[in-house]
Amino acid sequence: MDGFERRKEQKKENIRRAALELFQVYGFKKVSINDIAQKAGASQVTIYNHFGSKDGLVRDVVKDLINRMIEKHRDIVREEKPFLEKLEAIVFDKSEIVGKFHGELTPTALSQDSEMRQFAESVWQGEVNQILIDLFEDGKRQGYIIHNLSQEAILLYYEIFRQGMYHSPHIQAELEHNPKLIRELVSAFTYGLNG
Repeated sequence: MDGFERRKEQKKENIRRAALELFQVYGFKKVSINDIAQKAGASQVTIYNHFGSKDGLVRDVVKDLINRMIEKHRDIVREEKPFLEKLEAIVFDKSEIVGKFHGELTPTALSQDSEMRQFAESVWQGEVNQILIDLFEDGKRQGYIIHNLSQEAILLYYEIFRQGMYHSPHIQAELEHNPKLIRELVSAFTYGLNG
């Protein structure tokens, strides 16, 4: 990559970073291209040239955020830690991310945009599924999960748990403000209600 290409990529990264910071504080709807341009030290024309539109920039930022989250979760699974600590770290990280963006991440950026829905589905079916399989296999090795449970049953159980946690803005707000509750839910997820 020559100097021009490096500067171009650095400018795009500065725009992404500025947009992400603003989106996390104000949500996607309230932030304008002008706000992002001012924070990034770029012109609005530069943003349009790199991303096409505000929707294109939102897609790019959310895809980058998802890819970084996947890499972080992959690293968590590889760590030499007890299964419950790994599961809690992943669940807490997801609830923290969903809690940002003024509750707009799932409904605005993922649900209403067909390109983002397709991207999220493809990531879920591929990389995320494999991370979860590796995590739960580690849980079996460590004795936290019953050995004769199938991967399909475990993944479906996790999906029910995940959908329930992120379905309601009220539940998301409760989890965001109460990390102890997340730990209790992870324990109930793993051991059931009778321990």
